[in-house]
Amino acid sequence: MGELRYGWVGKILKVDLTKGAVTTVPTSEYAPELIGGRGIGAMIYWEEVSPECKAFDPENALIFMTGPATGTLAPSAGRFCVSFKTPVPVKECYCLSVPGGHWGPELKFAGYDGIVVKGKASEPVYLWVHDGEVEIRSARYLWGMTLTNLMLQIYKQHGSKARVLGIGPAGENLCREAVIINDHEHATGIGGAGAVMGSKNLKAIVVRGTGAVKVAKPKELMDLWWHFSRLVTRKPGEKEYPSIHRSLCDGLYHGGHIRHCPGHPQRPQDDETYFKNMGLDDPICLMTDAINKGIIKLKWGGCYGCPVNCALAWQSSDIEIPSGSGQCNEWMSWATYEWAGYGKVCGIPALQFSSYVDDLGLSVTNTLGYHFYWFFELVKLGVFTEENTGVPLDRPWTVEFIKGILEKFAYREGIFDKAAEHERFLKSLSEENPAVKPIYDRVVNHPGYYVHWEILGGGFNMPSPGAIVHATESRTWPFRPSHLAMGLGAPPRRGGGRGDMPRLPGLSKDDIPAAILLHNLDINSDCITYCSWAGMPPFFSRYTPDGLGDPALGAKVFSAVTGISMSHEEMITAMDPIFNIERCIHVREGRRKEDDLYNEATFKSPGWAHTSKGEFIEVMEEYYRLRGWDPGTGIPRRSTLERQGLKKIADELESKYGVSVPE
Repeated sequence: MGELRYGWVGKILKVDLTKGAVTTVPTSEYAPELIGGRGIGAMIYWEEVSPECKAFDPENALIFMTGPATGTLAPSAGRFCVSFKTPVPVKECYCLSVPGGHWGPELKFAGYDGIVVKGKASEPVYLWVHDGEVEIRSARYLWGMTLTNLMLQIYKQHGSKARVLGIGPAGENLCREAVIINDHEHATGIGGAGAVMGSKNLKAIVVRGTGAVKVAKPKELMDLWWHFSRLVTRKPGEKEYPSIHRSLCDGLYHGGHIRHCPGHPQRPQDDETYFKNMGLDDPICLMTDAINKGIIKLKWGGCYGCPVNCALAWQSSDIEIPSGSGQCNEWMSWATYEWAGYGKVCGIPALQFSSYVDDLGLSVTNTLGYHFYWFFELVKLGVFTEENTGVPLDRPWTVEFIKGILEKFAYREGIFDKAAEHERFLKSLSEENPAVKPIYDRVVNHPGYYVHWEILGGGFNMPSPGAIVHATESRTWPFRPSHLAMGLGAPPRRGGGRGDMPRLPGLSKDDIPAAILLHNLDINSDCITYCSWAGMPPFFSRYTPDGLGDPALGAKVFSAVTGISMSHEEMITAMDPIFNIERCIHVREGRRKEDDLYNEATFKSPGWAHTSKGEFIEVMEEYYRLRGWDPGTGIPRRSTLERQGLKKIADELESKYGVSVPE
């Protein structure tokens, strides 16, 4: 393969912690065919991680991979992809996450497109990567630190411009939902990457670089940045929104996130009416009150190269409220706590919750079940009591409750040692206690090894193109494609998210082309890499006369960065082999057609009243045909793989892994 002149910096770092060995491989072994990020990460996983490998085995790989646009002026291109075998589901499998921030760009400035970490150090260590140099250093004095203390110590040692990616006590103690956090506000989410990192005795990866990323067409790239900025933010004087729309995910979550959960009222577009009916104060008022009193100061921030700036930082004068920062879905979390009716938690206590979760290295998205859902159900059943937890369960969302639960969970104290096993914990409880089985069946019990997260059977994955995407995704909680899918029919409207989008009453084969397009667009964003949370590529815009955005913006950015001309259609088609690599990874790990189904609770939910399980299976079989997979097994056909340049993978599926690949 030829030299990569623009976008990629040319080297991928490989670290074997068991041997203490550091080597590099040229990025050109994988790019430009696999683009970067998710594409290269999937291929390296195929090469490095066997199906027999367990998530906490030293042979499991943590693959940190940037894309060609990372570290350039490409709009919202601050993300990087983390690929690994997840420890969360009972049937452990390939997973990925795509956090944002500044760590990914800094890695490229330091001279590397990615880092592949395998093995297990004999004692705690951290990696110090700086301008082409790599050191494996002792982290014995850092082990046990929270993220705040870790970052302060790293800044003291390596300077405030260093970028820190690390784990907290939860990752060290192998809590299966533990996350990796960088810049103290961007996390790897549900897949349990922090626990994998902890299993390797790796506390942090610290990077600092003074290099640069060359781009082929800098003027064109600058124009595209302004073009994207205009599509997603308003100019002064435009009155459709009272302020700059900081995050498209804010609009998507509002109204759509909690409204389909059982037992919760439907949230109207009128926020004030909703909170009044719930007997709650408007969370904006709670926050404004704290700001007016001088307790909290807020400011906006964002990931590298992004004009949206949806991250929020706060400084607190109250000793009980840690100062901190959070990315866009912090807004989702705060609002969800309030909507769920667990007390007035969207103001100051929500800040406490977010700060403690991040500091301990837990998943803000899924600590103790999705936002404590099954935790509170188990409290009612007497599984969790004040005696066995040591926390005031009768005073939820107090400081004592929040700190007590999170710290005991992160340090695996008492009953939380078992609870930290998450799905395995619920499974064992359901076998011992018949009253728990309905909870397990609703939350976890699915035919395959995926936590599709139907949100307790409430029909979160509504019958739409997004439901097809979710059913076949490679991550344990494939969320972002549904943002596009639910909004396919019309641009988002103020005050409403997915719940306000027009929908057909059921799912049909006519939805399949949209599902494939949406999925490929999502994979593309994870390869280049840019942020689909920020609306990249933007299908719609509130700030254009016709309401249309620019779905082809990703291909334009790729061409401007790399100098490789690709049309939008060519770029979307180039995602097919990347998705098929991921599918073949799962196939060799045991995944088949039946693993693409949702649990029974979803099909019985009101949202699926117009689409039966049988009808969904028929749609999926046609989807397999259009993808070039065998409709009877869900395995990609050999002819499909060979046409996409994946003959080696087809051969290895049969010769090494005993999989019969259909012709």
